[in-house]
Amino acid sequence: MSAAPSRERGPVFSMEPVHILLVDDQPEGLLALEATLAPLGQKLVSARSGREALRHLLTQDFAAILLDVVMPGMDGFETASLIRERERSRNTPILFLTALSRGQLPELRAYAVGAVDYLLKPYEPEILRSKVGVFVDLFRKTELVRRQAEALRETQRREHEGELAEAHRRMEAERTRTREEHLRREMESHRNQQRWLEAVLAALPTPLALVEPGSGHTLLANRAAQGLAGGCLAYREAPGLHEGVIVRGRDGDPLPQDAQPLMRAARGEALHGLHVDWELGEQRGSVRAYSTLLPKMYGHPETVLLALLDVTGPSATQQLVEGLRHLVPPVSTPTEQEAGQGPLPTMRSDQPKDLPATEAEHPRAGKG
Repeated sequence: MSAAPSRERGPVFSMEPVHILLVDDQPEGLLALEATLAPLGQKLVSARSGREALRHLLTQDFAAILLDVVMPGMDGFETASLIRERERSRNTPILFLTALSRGQLPELRAYAVGAVDYLLKPYEPEILRSKVGVFVDLFRKTELVRRQAEALRETQRREHEGELAEAHRRMEAERTRTREEHLRREMESHRNQQRWLEAVLAALPTPLALVEPGSGHTLLANRAAQGLAGGCLAYREAPGLHEGVIVRGRDGDPLPQDAQPLMRAARGEALHGLHVDWELGEQRGSVRAYSTLLPKMYGHPETVLLALLDVTGPSATQQLVEGLRHLVPPVSTPTEQEAGQGPLPTMRSDQPKDLPATEAEHPRAGKG
């Protein structure tokens, strides 16, 4: 006859021992249960009454509960009913142990209060260990599934957080790219505007220069300013490149560089038509200097605007008079006309042809 198969299953799960609750009002019964279940290697918790068993259930989860039916005060059925009322212990397997005969045990009531099985005393130790071993394996598998579910939820949570973080990173990257693109376009627009303004300034006939306050460093000078006196009035470094350049004040005395319009404007002095004369080789000229301080704007620091009005040639009024002089023919006197000197007045196209000769020659005489 072959030997009975052993219940030794080996370390199926690498988990710590589980708790098993033993409830019996008889010390001998508790000792018998402990001796029977000790080979399973689990943690056995003993209770001498139903109330003590309920106190243990408040703080600990159990793989199985071995409950004696006949106990003073709170019997096994009442204890089982209270165990099933608690959410935490509602699914804990309950195995009834009783000395009652099969006919005396109310089996329907036992199953109604949540018992999964029952054994009659005296019980067979091997059978009891086998049944409890099944509960232990079931508890471990349930615990394993619970932990796997928790691990899966944790993994899903981390993956979800990672996806959210990645989506947030992509969104921030897109926002950053959009901001950078917008900034790039604004900077390009500002550069284009600056190039346009520089082109406008360069095309102006009036010599203009943008000067850094304090230092007198020229930030920008148009072509007219660069060509005026070899740029010596618009750049502080230019006099060192030209030998013999002389800048004189109104009194005719040479001016040191600090007294010239550029440096005076850089020091914050507002110039209102400061007159200076300059000499560069055989070239001569005169200018009137005007300056103003431009405030901080559009990201640019304070800047001095220096305008150098070239007054070397005739004034604008003189040029206008001279131009009109060339456009209007000179009017000869009657004496010159009789003597045949000077040009004769021409007939205006809008004069009536039937006017007397006197009115034709002197159109204003008749209006007197």
